[in-house]
Amino acid sequence: MTSLGDLALKSYYDINKGECLRVDVSNKCLYNAYPYGATFAEVEIDMDAGKVKLLSVLNVHDSGKIINPILAAGQVHGGMSMGIAYGLAEELNYDKTTGEPLNNNLLDYKIPAFMDTPDLDCAFIEEEDPIGPYGNKSLGEPPTCSPAPAIRNAILNALDVEFNKIPITPQDIIEACVLEQE
Repeated sequence: MTSLGDLALKSYYDINKGECLRVDVSNKCLYNAYPYGATFAEVEIDMDAGKVKLLSVLNVHDSGKIINPILAAGQVHGGMSMGIAYGLAEELNYDKTTGEPLNNNLLDYKIPAFMDTPDLDCAFIEEEDPIGPYGNKSLGEPPTCSPAPAIRNAILNALDVEFNKIPITPQDIIEACVLEQE
């Protein structure tokens, strides 16, 4: 029997008999604990400037048993901040001829600051998972996914104009309102 270290060295350095590391037997996950959530956003829109002001955002999650509520709320607030940025601000722009990024620094690639973020609120529905460890489920990614669509739907509700892209910029809002009036 060879050691894992020897196998790794041989697979990487042996020119004639390189081997790849592989697993023949693995754990087959029969059950998965799916987290669920919903996000609600309230917006105010300055029609002249096209500026969206977020008044409030509520993110509700079923992430199983919450072990540390303070850290869980912090995780959700961080994810919501990222989702808000995706929905309203963050966009990587490229030069159409060279393909090089035009805003590859923090002066040109705008991320929301503290004053751009409204009061964030979160709530947890603790439906314990019988399969997962300690009855909990995922909480890292879900809060990031739903704020952008929630903001988009709040804008749709306010303007009766659909947007099928993110971020929704002031320019997008002004252009859509002009087209709507024509």
